[in-house]
Amino acid sequence: MKKLWMVLLVLLVIGIGTAGAQVWTTNAPANWQLRMPKNEWSPGHQAQIKTSWLFNKQQIKAGEKYELEVTFKSNRAFTGLDVCLVDGNAKVNYWGELSGWEKFEGAIAANTEITKKFTFTTIKDATSAAAGDNMVVFDTQGATQEATLTFTKFTLTRVQ
Repeated sequence: MKKLWMVLLVLLVIGIGTAGAQVWTTNAPANWQLRMPKNEWSPGHQAQIKTSWLFNKQQIKAGEKYELEVTFKSNRAFTGLDVCLVDGNAKVNYWGELSGWEKFEGAIAANTEITKKFTFTTIKDATSAAAGDNMVVFDTQGATQEATLTFTKFTLTRVQ
């Protein structure tokens, strides 16, 4: 009986110790739209996705790996699409990059289906678990008008 309790205790400790490293997946609703207005800081357009479901209500931590799989159409043509994980807390002076920028090179034609997988490794912790501190940012170059992306697939997975 004593050995059984020891085994259960060890399993409990292992479970608690690995709870922070859970793998999970979130999906946006079908035909979800993302409006990308003019970015006042660069020549393109930008959208910040800050919603509690996006990161499963969890705080991004340094050293984590994420995959973002998307399929979308844009109502406007533009060149290049950059995506990054960002902390938007005022304490980090507008925003702080939590990962490097992943790029979709080349032109994106209007009303053409695009499928892409972006992979991120985080380089620092978000300020908190608040939605605005754990964002995905989409940034374009070369667009002359506001674009709206309509996603038929938007799946974010924490893989490590």
